[in-house]
Amino acid sequence: MKPCNKKSVYIGAALIILLAGLTVYIISKEFGITSVKDVLKSVNLWFLIPAVICMLMFSVGEALNIRLGLKLSGYKTGFFSALKYAYTGFFFSMVTPSASGGQPAQIYMMHRDKIKVSHASFSLLLELIGYEVASISIAFVGVIVSLVSPLKLFEGLSIGWVLILGFLVNFALLTGLLLIMYSKRAVKVIAGIAIKLGSFFSKKKDTRVKLLRTFAEYRISAKRLKGNHGVLVRVILISLVQFAAYHSITYFSYRSFGLSERSFIEVMSLQGLLFTAVSCIPLPGSAGAMEGGFSLLFKKIFSEGILGSAIILCRLISFALPLVLSGLFLLIYGRIAKTKRGIGVNNIVSDNAERAA
Repeated sequence: MKPCNKKSVYIGAALIILLAGLTVYIISKEFGITSVKDVLKSVNLWFLIPAVICMLMFSVGEALNIRLGLKLSGYKTGFFSALKYAYTGFFFSMVTPSASGGQPAQIYMMHRDKIKVSHASFSLLLELIGYEVASISIAFVGVIVSLVSPLKLFEGLSIGWVLILGFLVNFALLTGLLLIMYSKRAVKVIAGIAIKLGSFFSKKKDTRVKLLRTFAEYRISAKRLKGNHGVLVRVILISLVQFAAYHSITYFSYRSFGLSERSFIEVMSLQGLLFTAVSCIPLPGSAGAMEGGFSLLFKKIFSEGILGSAIILCRLISFALPLVLSGLFLLIYGRIAKTKRGIGVNNIVSDNAERAA
């Protein structure tokens, strides 16, 4: 199984560059490129250090949750291997619409490391449950904070339907995940659909048997979770810290401009609300939608003169930087792994040659 071909990756990357370029152009035209440059030069870099650390914490949190899921299925996964799976998901999510390529790419990577597809899928579903619970929880706090704020953040905005749609989509996804994880009937229905599709696309006689074995192995992992509810609690707690850190990037960016009137909870939870709202929009990395929503929700928090600069700064740290880091990490990790495999093969050849001599 392959996550996506090179052509899809190139198209996704080109689309991101196009959307990012258009976003920068529109922001520059709207707010003035000269003023944007001037404000960026005056940013306090000390506040950007914790912002970058928070960005790194997001990937570390996902890696820890993936490890917990795999451990429940009996795998001893090293931290850097788990980080590889986390960065794989981030990279392919960013270059595919609605993050559709992230999980298939992660499953493919795990499959290459001799992890069964059913166990890989279970681990990612467990991680996704924590993801959704944390996302919805912080977004809900954002709604409350927005409603009680003296700034009347929603006043004059026409994006209520986007917020509602975002919540509905995420609640529906969370409900579906919990049903798959805990309902035997739901798994049977999904297994039946998968078997019919598998039989339609593949005429091999053992296709049905392989699919049934995969779902049986998945159910075994799900049963282990029922006897280890503490694992799910740990996953949710890690996810809450993970998302709080990720959304804190906006707060530290806010402070870097010399602003301090708004509290950490207010800025962080509002960013969480925006994140949940735009997650239902099918664009790679939510490029364009995130920037547009930011300019609407944060226009009363950031002064008009620095709003454009704030959008660019936040997206550079939360989107562009991790995209580059994940790509470099996967490239370097892949080269190191290939070198180790080469050394291993050479050692085997040398040993055989010595025995033959």
